[in-house]
Amino acid sequence: MKTKIKKIFKWGIYYPLLTFVCFELALLILGYRRYQTVDYQVDMQPEYAYLADDSLGIALKPGDFSITLNNVVHFDATHTNESMRYTPRMASDSIQKNISFLGCSFTYGYGVNDNETFVAELQQENPQWFLQNQGVIGYGTVQSLLQLQTIIDQGETEAVLLNFSSFHFMRNSLSQTYRKNLKLGYAHSSKPVDSIMSISNFPYINSCNCAPQFANWSEMHENWAGREYFASINWIQTLSEQYKDSKLDEVALTTCLFEKMHKMCKEANISFGIVCLDATAETEALHANLPTMPWLDVNFDFEDSTKTFIPHDSHPNAAGHHLIADKIAPFLTNLLLNE
Repeated sequence: MKTKIKKIFKWGIYYPLLTFVCFELALLILGYRRYQTVDYQVDMQPEYAYLADDSLGIALKPGDFSITLNNVVHFDATHTNESMRYTPRMASDSIQKNISFLGCSFTYGYGVNDNETFVAELQQENPQWFLQNQGVIGYGTVQSLLQLQTIIDQGETEAVLLNFSSFHFMRNSLSQTYRKNLKLGYAHSSKPVDSIMSISNFPYINSCNCAPQFANWSEMHENWAGREYFASINWIQTLSEQYKDSKLDEVALTTCLFEKMHKMCKEANISFGIVCLDATAETEALHANLPTMPWLDVNFDFEDSTKTFIPHDSHPNAAGHHLIADKIAPFLTNLLLNE
């Protein structure tokens, strides 16, 4: 009986535990570590400038807000009753064009004041246009597609500029990597986030029919037990997530989204242009898939500390937005002339 118990202990407990410990030590020697989330501190006055949305994931809460990122980067933001970023404008005798800007936090102007976003700069230089900043933090092209349908239904826009970044590929497919970054990163920035986001559904596509699917906040992502304590568990879960993401053709999915939006605009007699903020192999492949679509490469360097808030945050600062505005201005003018 004792011999049997010893065998069970050896093969059921001792050897598996020894194997796990050896595997953990080997990974540590090779440089692998447990999962650690980089804290991203966001202080808002009044609290919660952003709302959960049941189809867009996140929406802007109307009001005036004072926001500080990582205790260093401070900006004031005004959100209109239409849940858009306020764009200061001068009085004009006649408005020739209504133009909507779609995009993420780069378009919204995360980190800069209302009058410092590239949309605000373009508005100041072109009072004859009525520019609407509909960028929202965390948005990808699927949210822009849903916004575009609303814009078309309202029938008050002559041109749409879609501001795209390489970050949007993973958002469009809601990849495992993005799910993790969104859920864990947002959770670390605000303690009551789970209750605030309980009704939030994030849209994504998994095929070229561009019919959005939705993932509720509660099912977005969960770390495996022990991931934040053991390098081995973190390594295995990371491999699992990478394998799932490897089966996604994010460039093809995003190509289909752009083609869908272009078609929608054409049928509604709306000019449509793409502003690609940064350049990667994936954005170049995307551009190659859309040779006839109006396209601007900004080639913005998100690691340039003179144009961003690095090391505190990688969003464009006021100088960065000025650079982007200067590059968009002639592209937008040509887009409107060639409509």
